[in-house]
Amino acid sequence: MRQNSFEVIIIGGSYAGLAAAMALGRSLRQVLVIDAGEPCNKQTPHSHNFLTQDGKSPREISSIAREQVEAYPTVQFTSDLAVEGNKMEEGFEIKTKKGSIYKSKN
Repeated sequence: MRQNSFEVIIIGGSYAGLAAAMALGRSLRQVLVIDAGEPCNKQTPHSHNFLTQDGKSPREISSIAREQVEAYPTVQFTSDLAVEGNKMEEGFEIKTKKGSIYKSKN
C-alpha cells in the first residue's frame, strides 16, 4: 500500500522542488514530490548561464536531477496535480486531481 503521510510534501518537481527534495532526502526526511509534469520552462529549448548545464534542455537537466534525487529512499514521487491544500490542526492535507489525499506533519 502506498504511503500517504509524510514529513514534507513538495508541490512541483522542477529545479526548486528537486533541490528541496534532495536536501530533505539527504536529511532522511520522509518526502513526497507531487509533479504534474508541466514545467513552466517547457517551451525553452536550451538553458544558458547554468553552471555545468549550459546548452542542455530543461527536460534533460530535470531528468538528471530527478535521477539523483531518486537515489534517496525517503523521497517518493507521484505524477499528479495538486488541486487543493488545507491547513489542518497538525500539518497539511493535499488533494490531487486523481483523487489522492496526502498529509504532511508540518
